[in-house]
Amino acid sequence: MDDAAARWNDLDDASGAFRQAWQALRTGNIAVGACLTDEHGRIVGAARNRVMDTDGLPGEAWGSSVAHAEMNVLARVPFRKYSELTLTTTLEPCLQCAGAIRLAPVTTVRFAGADRYWEGCHDFSRLSPREAARTPLRRIGPMRDELGRFATLISLTGPSLTPGFERQLRAIGEGPMVDLALRLVREGRVARLAAMDLSSALHELWGDLAEPVEA
Repeated sequence: MDDAAARWNDLDDASGAFRQAWQALRTGNIAVGACLTDEHGRIVGAARNRVMDTDGLPGEAWGSSVAHAEMNVLARVPFRKYSELTLTTTLEPCLQCAGAIRLAPVTTVRFAGADRYWEGCHDFSRLSPREAARTPLRRIGPMRDELGRFATLISLTGPSLTPGFERQLRAIGEGPMVDLALRLVREGRVARLAAMDLSSALHELWGDLAEPVEA
């Protein structure tokens, strides 16, 4: 078994988040997916980014800037039904999603890919004494391996990488990752990869991800 297959087989509920992210990529959305599990490890919901969709599932947002994967999976959780959920997402949550997570019955956040643009935006302890007194969320991530870099990379191959965002990413040292994402798009590899199943696409990209691309 090669490294890509072995790494994939090690995943548990994170595989659900990655499959959601891959569906987001295939539908022209920002490739991010999320999954929720309860205290017993049972999956209670999964969702994907839908910012570019013209319709969506009942209870989820679509076609707007709030239609992120984390927002959609949290929107499907019944009010006060759970108290200790774990949210697994393919990419480090943005400020919007971090706020929603903080208001939700989530005690642990796991994320695969780093998002340096939103790094540090999860800490609300300085906002008020009440927030400072609350138990901090347990955060696990990012993954410092090919799978983590894969998660970051695919999030940049779709509509998120506007010229303005590209300039900001380069300014914070993410130029190599941006260059790889742009090269995949320019060479037509994104469309070819999207036609594959997720594990095959990961295997195809494994060589590109083996060496760190972060600055």
